[in-house]
Amino acid sequence: MSSPTHLAALPASKPRRKRVALVALILVTLGAPAQSEFILCNDSFDMLNVALARDPGSGFVSEGWWTVAPGRCAALLRGTIDSRYIYLHAIDVFSQPVLEGDVTFCVGEEGFRIAGEQDCWLRGHIAAGFVEIDTGQAERWITFLNAEGRIGSE
Repeated sequence: MSSPTHLAALPASKPRRKRVALVALILVTLGAPAQSEFILCNDSFDMLNVALARDPGSGFVSEGWWTVAPGRCAALLRGTIDSRYIYLHAIDVFSQPVLEGDVTFCVGEEGFRIAGEQDCWLRGHIAAGFVEIDTGQAERWITFLNAEGRIGSE
């Protein structure tokens, strides 16, 4: 595996209070009490298709696609976040990369769940670059993806 990609903060043009209000709205919308989950919020202008990879203890698994509309959030993992490191890849509706990192996992053209990260092409899958997110073993994690393909977390 290659070295982790560093997370870039969201641009200063988006006031923190708007993000705090959005997080509060997410928590209310997804239901109280707060549950353990990994949430992605689409802070871009594009409809996104998102893939996630992680190692829940039995080897790496990549899965997708979640479709997340602009200004919306989706819980990609519900229940216990079973891996400290979560890897994300996002494309727009034209299959153009919006979030692409330097850690390679396999993806499929349609909904998929793929065990292992090696030999994607040989196994009939597509190799894609994912960005690493260190959740620090948090129970709840919210990641924001903006129009420039940068991510920030709360």
